[in-house]
Amino acid sequence: MTTETALPDGANPFLGPGGVDREIIQRCIHCGFCITSCPTYSLLGNEMDSPRGRIYLMRLVVDGEMEATGTVIKHLDRCLDCRACETACPSGVSYGRLIGAAREGLEKVRRRPLGERLLRRFLFRWLLPSRPLLTLAGVITRLYQRTLLGPIVRAVGLVPRKLVRLEPMMPEAPAFTRMLPLPAEVPALGEERRRVAFLGGCLQSVLFGEVNRAAVRTLAANGVRVVFPRGQTCCGALQAHAGDRETARDLARRNIGVIDPDVFDAIVLAVSGCGAMLHEYAELLEDDPAWAGRARRFSEKAMDVTVFLSRLGVRRAAHPWPQRVAYHHPCHLAHALKVREEPLDVLRAVENAEIVPLRESDWCCGSAGSYNLTQTELSMKLLDRKMDHVRDAAAPVLCTGNPGCQIQIGFGAREREMDLRVVHPLVLLDEAYRASGLYEGARLP
Repeated sequence: MTTETALPDGANPFLGPGGVDREIIQRCIHCGFCITSCPTYSLLGNEMDSPRGRIYLMRLVVDGEMEATGTVIKHLDRCLDCRACETACPSGVSYGRLIGAAREGLEKVRRRPLGERLLRRFLFRWLLPSRPLLTLAGVITRLYQRTLLGPIVRAVGLVPRKLVRLEPMMPEAPAFTRMLPLPAEVPALGEERRRVAFLGGCLQSVLFGEVNRAAVRTLAANGVRVVFPRGQTCCGALQAHAGDRETARDLARRNIGVIDPDVFDAIVLAVSGCGAMLHEYAELLEDDPAWAGRARRFSEKAMDVTVFLSRLGVRRAAHPWPQRVAYHHPCHLAHALKVREEPLDVLRAVENAEIVPLRESDWCCGSAGSYNLTQTELSMKLLDRKMDHVRDAAAPVLCTGNPGCQIQIGFGAREREMDLRVVHPLVLLDEAYRASGLYEGARLP
């Protein structure tokens, strides 16, 4: 068996420490409320591609009535982990815990080719946790996009066939100076009301650093001292969703080790997928006596920056140009963290922004971490559905709080030749603050 983790003959991959929890499975009463909220079921109409069906498959494996076969792997792999089923479930089934544990178990029996295993190891354990390597990758990406390197690579056929269509999805890499880390500390403008630790995220810091800078500036303008703890690393979300939860646990320990939750009013970040992962640190490390207590306090302090500003009372300002804005709810922010109104509170603080309705605004766009790479056909069908609603909204600006959603919807707009600006809500607020002169004379990143 060509796997990184071999199991003894007859061992059940869903059992053991961190395994699939029978008690959570038993909470599912098979009522079917989750089916109408599940994007993959809506596309495929297959019971095994619904949350209820996947839970049934997990139960069969847990109880030893079925082995973790290719059929089980196929249907669990198709799950977006969008958690919309948790919002719909009347029994409070923690589906996210089930699918996370199941995917970790499947990695113990899955037969991956050697090249794929090495690529996963490099991405999850070396590239994403390393800021220098990520910055180097960002620089190479910029050269690829802005020099003859790109045409040469494509001409000689070095771009894998699977990625040819998705290559235009790649966001434009910023200049090297915009990939540099944030200052160690940014003082509040005026009276200091709060002090927070800021977690920048891995890909967010390199490719969407301007979002982080906008977040830091808007926090400072609202009387918040922002500390950027050195030594922070990738949150572990992509690893956990792909079944490598042990690496996610290691990254959680690293972040908790350099960010003491007891000395900050909050731990904030401007990327919703990472925010949901920080909330799961308590669950990830609940069986680790050395880290469980601090992980629980860390998760309690972690929150999306829009939540923090909404609770604090966000300062209002007018944007230099009237804005007509649609808002797309990132899945983990809306369903895992139940954060819905707070990002809209931030947008309402932009006095001349008109927020227009977006149908199925909390329906997954198909990005879902690396889903658009691993399940491209399904991902593109979900994007089609999302873009139809975006077109109907007829708003020139779409705001969303997750970089994966920004990349996916931005790609959809370019493919359809739609004139659409896709940005984080804090970018509009930052532009309003700048135009209102709130930053005048201040030294901000």
